Amino acid sequence: MELNKIAWGDDSAERDKDLISYFIRTDNFGRLLNKSKSIVVGRKGSGKSALRKKLELEYSAENNTYVVNISPKYSSIRNILNEKSLTEDFGEEIFFQHSWLRQMLLDCLCLIGHSAKGKYASESLEFARIVSKELNRTSKDIVENISDILNRLKLKAGKLGDLGLQLEKELRNVADVDALEHHISELSKTGASFIIMVDDLDLGWDNSTLSNNLLLGLLSATSYLKSLSENIHVLIFLREDVYLILMEKTQHSDKYRNIERIRWEKEGLISLIEERIKFNFKSAGEDPGDRLFGKVFPPTIGTHNTDNWLVERTLSRPRELIQISRFYTEALTGEAPNDEILKACEGAYSSWKLDDLCTEYSNQFPGLSSIFAYWKTKFFRYKYHLKSSDVHEMIFLIFDEVVVNQKWFNDLASNADFDGFLTILYEIGFIGDFVLGGEGGSKTFYSYSEVAPENETGV
Repeated sequence: MELNKIAWGDDSAERDKDLISYFIRTDNFGRLLNKSKSIVVGRKGSGKSALRKKLELEYSAENNTYVVNISPKYSSIRNILNEKSLTEDFGEEIFFQHSWLRQMLLDCLCLIGHSAKGKYASESLEFARIVSKELNRTSKDIVENISDILNRLKLKAGKLGDLGLQLEKELRNVADVDALEHHISELSKTGASFIIMVDDLDLGWDNSTLSNNLLLGLLSATSYLKSLSENIHVLIFLREDVYLILMEKTQHSDKYRNIERIRWEKEGLISLIEERIKFNFKSAGEDPGDRLFGKVFPPTIGTHNTDNWLVERTLSRPRELIQISRFYTEALTGEAPNDEILKACEGAYSSWKLDDLCTEYSNQFPGLSSIFAYWKTKFFRYKYHLKSSDVHEMIFLIFDEVVVNQKWFNDLASNADFDGFLTILYEIGFIGDFVLGGEGGSKTFYSYSEVAPENETGV
């Protein structure tokens, strides 16, 4: 097989029609399938959406199980965050808690109600049928539900605080939570199971108080539903940086610590690559044989083993590994691996990754693109491993010459906070801690991996 014919799959798990064919069943997947966790946390590109797609398929195959997917669109989140009444008067966590409760309960009723045609209907199943028919089989989206609740509240109060001690009672009343909750509870007692999966929550999220309250309300609603019935399971997929910010904003972080954190070891990542190679060979009508990684990639690049070289440069994230593999094979000719071509594609991959980092952290650290553009131009020929003193000199030039009119950067620059800036670069995965020598030899530690020893000697 000509290696440039390899199709590595779509960047988006939702759009990858062959994902299930080469899905890797990890320990993360096993625990989530057993419903032992309610929050899945991972960096962008770590495979959260792939997990959700596979879990949906597995859950849907279970008898009398109804799987609800909630994935708000970017425009939906932006509409919520631009609503003046929410920003000024109603946008508290408790408001969003009841908005999410209404959303999830209605979605469950619509799904089971539509599937109940021709069946004997109990009172609650008949209620679900009516809800499904009235809402045309699908619940309103989160924007419409929030708008309904907001308009009802405005008839009762000028702002949320005016409701006083009756706040939660009024919220449950206007969101119809009591009635919806009753019927879902009754249906779950008959053996019906509901799986609610919420994803794409970072779309439109801007780290504002309102956007954080929107997500904290979801976490509160999830915790509440979990206590309602063991046959109701909510699974929330969150980007790791968003999750960490939310935990700083809530007094109840202890309730949300039992998470499934997605981490990839080298062996799992190489297996992921090999499964895709196998799929391509079989699709081409060829026997893939064994030693699949070696069929496509050279054993070494310079003095480095290729598998280590790839994993280190891609932050141990599947999407990044697939992307650099795509750059590499598209540049190949013939059926033989080529270390020079793999090395040459590092530049294109690095530019792609820098753009991706700027997008990922645009809300926390706006202006990163200006810093990286300067870094690429000014420090293009700097060596790979640098001492802390060397990096401090580089940061001094960045503080002095780069214009980023953003508070986070201006505060660091005015205080000459080199270590603070270095910490940000480390946390986003731009740099790692390089530890020289020791019994295990030299090693670079990144924010996504294990913690580096305290006696690091450079970066």
